[in-house]
Amino acid sequence: MKIFYLLLVFIFNIFFASLVSAGEKISDIKIEGLQRLDAGLVFNNIPFEINDEIESIDFSKTINLLYKTGYFKNIIIEQEGSVILISVREKPILFELNFFGTETFQPDALKSALNSMNIASGLVLDESELLVAQKEITSQYLANGKYRASVNYEVIPLSNNRVNVNFYIDEGGISRIKEINILGNFNFKPQELLDTLNLKTTNYLSWWNKDDRYSRQTLGGDLEAIKSFYMDKGFLDFKIVSSIVSISKNKKDVFINITLDEGKKYTFGKITVSGDIPDLIDQAEIKKNILIKNGEVFNRNLVNISSNLINDTLGNYGYAFANVNAIPSVDKTNLVVDFNFNIDQGKKIYVRRINIIGNDSSKDEVIRRQLRQYESSWFSNEKIKLSKTRLERTQFFESVTMETPIVPGTPDQVDLNVLLKETNTGKFNIGAGVSSSEGIVGTLGLSQANFLGTGNRVSTSVSLGGINKVYSLSFLDPYWTDDGLSRGISAYYHDIDTADLKTGDYKEKNYGAGLNFGIPLAEFEKFVVGSTFEHVELTLQSTSPPEYVSFCNSVASSNSCDTNNLVFFANWTHNTINNPFFPSEGHNLDLAFDISTPGLDLEYFKIMAKVEKFFPISDSVTTRIAASIGYADEYGDNPYPFFKNFKVGGKSSVRGFQEGSIGKKVLNPTTGSFTTSGGKQMVYFNAETYFPIPFVKKSDSYRLSAFVDGGAAFDNSYDQDAIRYSAGLGALWISPFGPLNVSIAMPLNEKDNDQTEKFQFGMGKSF
Repeated sequence: MKIFYLLLVFIFNIFFASLVSAGEKISDIKIEGLQRLDAGLVFNNIPFEINDEIESIDFSKTINLLYKTGYFKNIIIEQEGSVILISVREKPILFELNFFGTETFQPDALKSALNSMNIASGLVLDESELLVAQKEITSQYLANGKYRASVNYEVIPLSNNRVNVNFYIDEGGISRIKEINILGNFNFKPQELLDTLNLKTTNYLSWWNKDDRYSRQTLGGDLEAIKSFYMDKGFLDFKIVSSIVSISKNKKDVFINITLDEGKKYTFGKITVSGDIPDLIDQAEIKKNILIKNGEVFNRNLVNISSNLINDTLGNYGYAFANVNAIPSVDKTNLVVDFNFNIDQGKKIYVRRINIIGNDSSKDEVIRRQLRQYESSWFSNEKIKLSKTRLERTQFFESVTMETPIVPGTPDQVDLNVLLKETNTGKFNIGAGVSSSEGIVGTLGLSQANFLGTGNRVSTSVSLGGINKVYSLSFLDPYWTDDGLSRGISAYYHDIDTADLKTGDYKEKNYGAGLNFGIPLAEFEKFVVGSTFEHVELTLQSTSPPEYVSFCNSVASSNSCDTNNLVFFANWTHNTINNPFFPSEGHNLDLAFDISTPGLDLEYFKIMAKVEKFFPISDSVTTRIAASIGYADEYGDNPYPFFKNFKVGGKSSVRGFQEGSIGKKVLNPTTGSFTTSGGKQMVYFNAETYFPIPFVKKSDSYRLSAFVDGGAAFDNSYDQDAIRYSAGLGALWISPFGPLNVSIAMPLNEKDNDQTEKFQFGMGKSF
């Protein structure tokens, strides 16, 4: 009975309280816990205000709305009579983000990655996001083969509700690839496939190449490499069945198992061309770009190359946005793939405007005269590529980039943007060097290849060696006329003393000045004509060979003779070599002819032909084949001047033999030794393969080579027995003070009285 009474009283009180509160309104809203945020943020995100009825408030909804702002860590709403009390705890602001122990990734790179996850200095920090960041950083280490890496973080409170977050990373040791197993290969040996991969098992070069460190991205690329290998060998249906990566219990060794399904081998069937072919392009010109033939083994790479070549051809006729689709038709029964190259020519495009950007020093005309793509003319891929090559060959620019953006609103027009980054074309050289033939060589040079931005070349230099002393001054205007006629002016002084060479002792001083004009005949072809006046003072020594004495007696009846000479010269060149410093492809044909003016002290002529060609073996290996022949003679009463003889031997011709020492050997009765003074005929040939220095990734200034040289100078007629051969290794360094050449050569057919020099080098630039 008593319990029933108490229950009745409780129900009555609840009913009475509801009657009292029904209709009661909010008299005040109080907010507690704000430190950094303005109260307005809370008021703007709650669905009630003062004088609203309390019974209409949905406290759960209000809390959710405030959490959605992302600024609060904890929220409590309470009612005290007619007052609503909202207590909040703000999330902290991240002040500093620090990383300790990382070597694989730069801290700035990690900060940038976390910034994309809204974890950055100055942003509100949600500690739940730190767990996600921790897992993401750990996964990046795993992807780079560091399976023993551990990542932890610490939140350090600061004043004003700020925090620092420190990530502590223990990268652990590198997990290295122990085995790579390829399964399912029946047509190719495992090693053939392993050679296509960038990932390798640990080997004696792994410490340098770092190719035994597993990377998910690298493995993905390697799987594509295997697929390309098979697709280029005819296996059209090839598939990667699985690639499983496992790790040992100690997390030190990684095992990779790749399972293949080779499929069947296909051949090419019928090859056709269809679609829109411009009227001005002969279909035969299109078809000659198709490298695949009926009956040959299927090769996906040749299909892609053929499509690109057709695209380039269309681009040369103005169809810059032509589309070529190689559409296959597969006969799985007969294992044959037909291909139809479908052409959509698109609109013919022309270049509206050429914009040159980045030429702070070079004048606009210096750049425009190198361009072969012109404004208001049809777009041409070939001409744009040629323009880029010509600009690069000036050596005025560190980089040249061509962009062809579409003109807005006009689908048949593009602009050509020539983006340039200029390089310093002025050089001042001062220093000293050493040469195996010259001894100590001092150099001083001042040159400007782009004088005042005009493209003119001005240079002056001094070179002081034990044998040669050279002083020179030159000026070249490569565009003396708008048609590309060049004009060059030069002056020089040479002082030569051959006492230290076994080529006959004499002293020579000569000085002169010259004028030349260059005439462009074609894109890579040039003809140069000019003349040089020179004054030569010869002084013979008591040890000079008899033929030297005979020459001077015929000219001046003494052991000292001076000559004045005016030489006219002509030179034809056809040069397509792509780089003046480290060529990789192209050829150079050079034919030169000199003849002295009749009636002066010297009456002679010289003819010289030179050919060289570069063959790219790979991206970093190039072979050079070169040969030179020369012929000279007198045509008047005076004998041919011995100091104009061709000379062979030394670091610039047949290495392994002393400078100018290859030729007919004559016993000098005065000294009792054999000497050679060169000859009026010459032959020289060279085969050389250039390659980068092993283990050096940045080797733009270095190059190694293996070579075979051969050649000789002949006195009167060709003599097979006089030719000397050598083979060896060479190195070139383009140093700040000029090129350093080093060679170690072994003479292959050394004979009595030959002067050999197996190690040769030269330091400093010759002028």
